Order: sequence, then C-alpha cells, then structure tokens
Amino acid sequence: MTFAEIIKNIRVQKNFTQEQFARELNVSFSTISRWENNHAVPSELAKMRLLEYCKRNFINCDDLQEMTRY
Repeated sequence: MTFAEIIKNIRVQKNFTQEQFARELNVSFSTISRWENNHAVPSELAKMRLLEYCKRNFINCDDLQEMTRY
C-alpha cells in the first residue's frame, strides 16, 4: 500500500474531509491533498505524528508503521 493510499484510508475511516483531517493533524489542507495525490511525501516526523494519531484513535496503522522508522 502506498503512503497516499494509507492517508486516504485513515481519513475515510474517520469520515473526515481533507480539510477536517488537516486540522486534526495540524497541517494545511494542501498538505493532505499533496500526500493523497502522491505529489509529496511527509517527513519522518510527520509520519511519526500520524502514527501516534492512529494509535490514539485506535486506527489500524500496520502499513504506516512499516513505513516509519523508529
């Protein structure tokens, strides 16, 4: 699964728009859009924050965890 697919999957699970999801992660709407459309990849810090978000919200994040270095 690509990072773009993972991001969209997480957002859809929470039933958020890109704008709502951006607010949840404290990033811009355009950042979410670029991630989902494979126009940009997040930094390792952003991936870790997303992973923490998933864990706090009980979202399966196995695919994301594989992409994130600890």
